[in-house]
Amino acid sequence: MNREELRVAAMEAIKKHNNIAIQAATGVGKSKIAFDLCNLVKAKKILLVVAERAHKLNWLNEKTKWNFQEQLNIVCYASLRKYQDTEWDVVIFDEAHHLNTERRLAIFETIKAQHMIFLSATLKDSLIINLEDSCGHIHSIKLGLQEAFDSDILPEPKIVLVPLVLDNTKMNQTIIEEWGKKDRRIPLKCLYKDRWHFLRKKRQYPNATLTIICTQKQKYDYITEQFEYYKKRYMMTRNEIIKNKWLQCGTKRKRFLGELKTDIVRTLIDKVKNKRFICFCTSIEQAEKLGGSNSIHSKNKNTPQIIQKFNDKEISNLFAVGMLQEGQNLTDIEAGIIIQLDGEERAFIQKFGRTLRADSPVQYIVYYRDTRDEEYLNKAIESINKEYITILNNS
Repeated sequence: MNREELRVAAMEAIKKHNNIAIQAATGVGKSKIAFDLCNLVKAKKILLVVAERAHKLNWLNEKTKWNFQEQLNIVCYASLRKYQDTEWDVVIFDEAHHLNTERRLAIFETIKAQHMIFLSATLKDSLIINLEDSCGHIHSIKLGLQEAFDSDILPEPKIVLVPLVLDNTKMNQTIIEEWGKKDRRIPLKCLYKDRWHFLRKKRQYPNATLTIICTQKQKYDYITEQFEYYKKRYMMTRNEIIKNKWLQCGTKRKRFLGELKTDIVRTLIDKVKNKRFICFCTSIEQAEKLGGSNSIHSKNKNTPQIIQKFNDKEISNLFAVGMLQEGQNLTDIEAGIIIQLDGEERAFIQKFGRTLRADSPVQYIVYYRDTRDEEYLNKAIESINKEYITILNNS
């Protein structure tokens, strides 16, 4: 399916179905298709729901670009409650996966429209089922990354995998465990192999801060053991406090692996320094450490100005923490570096898709072997032609 075939499939679908979902990567023209669908059904009253305020401008630019004449009522998901019990000719949900919260689904139930259009890289089956409970059948049209490559919608990429191995020899990591009354804690220190001498004798040490000296591999294993422990407890109890601890362990593990990649990423930055590139970082601290004034994140008030400088070609690189995965129109990107891997296929597609804006794009993906990193990576690239993939030897 090429770009025109995708558009035609959507146009035919809207004649038969009230609601359609277009699931495709960045760069295939989902906004143009949404405008064409509105024109086809002669919609006058249109609600467009976007993830963030910055995305409003992107859509207005697209509206001008494609000469779409009808007025758009644009609202962020965070303000969707203001539109409860309203009726529309068409409602467009950009990055529709943002509907996947209990509160937003409850608001969604009250919104009525002749047609609903859901745009996203991917939508979970469970979300579609929840949406269908309220609005009826949703006809889904999917265009995967490999299909987009095969039909020349997106250029064939060069994917460079950068495998790393957790060190298990140097005791250069620490794990901090604290318990008891904060103002009475005594400092304790031990090697990883001796940790249970203290952790199992908390009555002997009722108020303590324990520093466990360990290797990279030992710290990863420790966090993973905590993750599995809280996951098992949550599955047994369905206790929300336990669930939060489980999720916190997952976040801690991803951040730990991500932060360990900083030095190797510096060498990759040197490889692409003459290209226009984006580096997807693990944390604000890492983005600022690697990118300095070119780092963009939720706490940087200058983010819109930095993105504009990039588009105006005053700067040639951006170091992002999550927020550039979706909704930003960026120009002439030649390369990307993905530091942070996670289990969401959508997040990978959005990060990956950002670099597919050049004739010969290159994407570096840094991961740790024999960790969740590798599991996430294998899942993300399983449908991509292996001819695009090379492995960088770091030995």
